[in-house]
Amino acid sequence: MNSTLQALSSFVAEAMRRAVRIAADAPRFVAVLTAIFLATSADRVLGQAASAQHPSQSKVLREWRFDHWNDREGWTVPPELTGAVHGGSIWLTLRTPLPPEEVGRVLKQMYSEKPLRIDSPKGLNIAADRARKVRIRLLNRSSETDGIVYWRTTAAPGKDAGGLRFTMKPYAADWQDVVCHIDGRWNGTIDQIGVCPGTMFRRGEIWIDRIAITDGPSRPAAPRPDVCSERVVPTISLPGVSQKDFAEAFKVLDECLIADAPVAGFEYPVMAPGGAYGENWWQLDSSLNLAAAKWVNQAFAENAVRGFIGVQRQNPDGRIDLWGGASARGAPADLSSLPRYFEIAYDVARRTGDKPLREHIYQSMQAYLDWWLSPVKRDRNTGLITAVAEETFSESSETPQKLAPMDLNVAVIVGCRNVAELARRLGHADDATRYDRVLVELREAIERRMWDDARGVYCGYDVVQRKRLPRVICTTFDAFLLDRQRPERTAALLTKLTDPALFNWGGVCLTTVARTDPSYLEATGPYDGRAWFGDVWTMRNMPVVAGLERIGRHDLAAELAWRTVREFNRNWTEYLKTSDGSGQGVARYGWSASQYIQAIIEHLFGVDYDRMQSRLRVFPHVPKGLAAKPIKLDGLRLPTDGGARLNLAITPNADGGQRISIVLDGPIAKGTTELWLPVISGARLPEATDVAAAKQLPVIRDAATPGAAGIRLPTRHSLEILWNPRSAPTDSAVPRNS
Repeated sequence: MNSTLQALSSFVAEAMRRAVRIAADAPRFVAVLTAIFLATSADRVLGQAASAQHPSQSKVLREWRFDHWNDREGWTVPPELTGAVHGGSIWLTLRTPLPPEEVGRVLKQMYSEKPLRIDSPKGLNIAADRARKVRIRLLNRSSETDGIVYWRTTAAPGKDAGGLRFTMKPYAADWQDVVCHIDGRWNGTIDQIGVCPGTMFRRGEIWIDRIAITDGPSRPAAPRPDVCSERVVPTISLPGVSQKDFAEAFKVLDECLIADAPVAGFEYPVMAPGGAYGENWWQLDSSLNLAAAKWVNQAFAENAVRGFIGVQRQNPDGRIDLWGGASARGAPADLSSLPRYFEIAYDVARRTGDKPLREHIYQSMQAYLDWWLSPVKRDRNTGLITAVAEETFSESSETPQKLAPMDLNVAVIVGCRNVAELARRLGHADDATRYDRVLVELREAIERRMWDDARGVYCGYDVVQRKRLPRVICTTFDAFLLDRQRPERTAALLTKLTDPALFNWGGVCLTTVARTDPSYLEATGPYDGRAWFGDVWTMRNMPVVAGLERIGRHDLAAELAWRTVREFNRNWTEYLKTSDGSGQGVARYGWSASQYIQAIIEHLFGVDYDRMQSRLRVFPHVPKGLAAKPIKLDGLRLPTDGGARLNLAITPNADGGQRISIVLDGPIAKGTTELWLPVISGARLPEATDVAAAKQLPVIRDAATPGAAGIRLPTRHSLEILWNPRSAPTDSAVPRNS
């Protein structure tokens, strides 16, 4: 340490000693204020001197300080941003005034007008290879979390050559020093820069004390969570799907990964939708992408949920915004998006070993659910949940509190079920009782208002005009997730589901709208909103798969899951054209790849792991086309303390039975292993033989798993079961499929 730093260090020490002496002789508040002032002053001087010792890290190439009243120092400021210079800073207002009737228009809240910006003087004449950073000292009294620095070169002075994002803390009481890391992204000679101080532009103020262009070392690359290497991706042996195909789907997810966090207030790495949708988080897409990512990187999934909790806390009403650019951030609002968060957050909570995180996830799910159940979203007269914009992908409205769609109402019921179950496990009995009651109320409201007896389907409902909507949409089959559905209605839906003329059963998966509906169409090319009225989406097919399993129609679930895998294999596009299966929209789309992976791991092989209950559950759903072929899943990571991996093999026998091998590599905790298989309606209960012990095992049935029989054993490293469906005596109590 040189003499200057030694002297300053001594100054800091002396400042602290003076603070102690003052504390002995003065009232406490005076002592505290004095100590803070002296220590802070010393810290600033020491920091400045330390920076001076490394000029290569902080050499200023151009700087604006706004120290003179009414002097913008050549910066151009749109009148909407005010741009007054006083108090040593330039004052920017971020309000976008709207008349009262416009505030309720959801599209105005979803996508704000083009953000405004301030522009530096021209003629900077800075060689790109000299500039590494744009440093901004600002006071942010707004909900903004991200800004953008743009630049123009002397070669094309009238056109932006690029832009880079910088981040800041919202509603912060103190000055912030934020940095936009250029780090080699500039080329040529920089003529001018522009600063967009936010992206939402709804309300608030930002004061800029200083803008500087400097050199400095490149920022180290952000650690990138591993979601696609051979180290984490399991291997499969599956006719029709190669290991290369399977691994490539994980690479699609890696392309969606935003490691450079925070982004739009999201403090952890997160997955964007992919393709043209850019670098941002979305409640729906980022949740669905975690469905697969949790199987290869549990820590990443946990941190992503922490990120959701963080952005949720920025809102006063428990809402999770539609996406990171939602202009209503930090204020009460009417808009979120279709809440798949209830499913992934529940899965992460069940799988994590972090008990405090589990409780935080529960509180987050509860707050989000309570927002959906509030008068803002739930209609008082019908008891149904109303939607706007992307809170549904069927019947939609730009006007809040008007339309109640099927997909949203079922999604909220799933939320009630998962929150209630988590509440029971965490000891919140009163909460569990309350959400169980709300679930029943919602289910009864759906049955009373949304079922159309004449057409035999569930329809969207207009809560203002008190009538069902005419369009026949595949979300009618989301009703399979309701539980305790009326048998005659289930039978009617199954008839329509399997009619190829209606929803394309046996073709390129299920269409979003019935092919006989007047609104049916096949959209092609980039997404423009029409693809929800005829094209094929994984997000529309997978809830039906889960619902079919829930009602005990495991045969149909297996066929639909396998069809989804085959059609989206090597074709992880946003959606498919129904008539020929060609990929449309974004070419490598996150949730298509994720749900393809989920269909293989969680439905075809039927693997589930619940760390809270120390339970491994295997329930394969093998379609007819694979029934005579061996299939394997090896090296699947389980979220255990020792990082155990599952190896699962299913081999058919000549007599129609199956030999199922479950091998766990690595340390395992005490717990249970369950193996379930479908039971054909009216058939005999199967025999299950423990091959190693050469003895038969008791076969069980469970009301929570209709249409199936299984075994339950203490978990061990190796288990091989011979499953024989033919030789056991008839059991008239076997649940019958619809």
